[in-house]
Amino acid sequence: MAKEKVKILSFDKLKNKVREPNVVELMPWKSIHHQIKEPMLTGMGNMDVKDSHLAMGFARITEPVTMGMPTHKHPHDQWIWLIGEPEHFYEFDADVEMTLGKKIIKINYPCYIFIPKNIMHCPLAVKRVGKPFIFIDARISEEASVRPKAYKKHAAVKYIANPKKQSTKK
Repeated sequence: MAKEKVKILSFDKLKNKVREPNVVELMPWKSIHHQIKEPMLTGMGNMDVKDSHLAMGFARITEPVTMGMPTHKHPHDQWIWLIGEPEHFYEFDADVEMTLGKKIIKINYPCYIFIPKNIMHCPLAVKRVGKPFIFIDARISEEASVRPKAYKKHAAVKYIANPKKQSTKK
């Protein structure tokens, strides 16, 4: 049987399909992080289902990548999960660095990172990938969306660069 080609939507055209009043089919889309080549899936919170305030994005990371630049903060809490692939989600073979507040956290184990609202964070730098892993980004907010257009509407979101922390020097 021939493998069906998946249509990958661009970021600005992402629109999931509401199949039932509270059931949404996730559509694959091209990540805003141009280094991620594989399609992402994202539940868009209230953009998919009225009164739903949870947004979650899922990506398969296969090679080193730096995401979330510049260092920034949000007016809502955020959670990031780094886990192995579904067969062995507890196995994590990668080296990651995440700026959280004034610290750079080094991670080489499956985890989730809680980012309280208004805490400066990122970049999240995947330095080495031994085995592909799953990256999950979640937030709860009435503006729960990963679409830049939605963030531009919300004046409380601050993107503040800190060049010293974004240096790639070892």
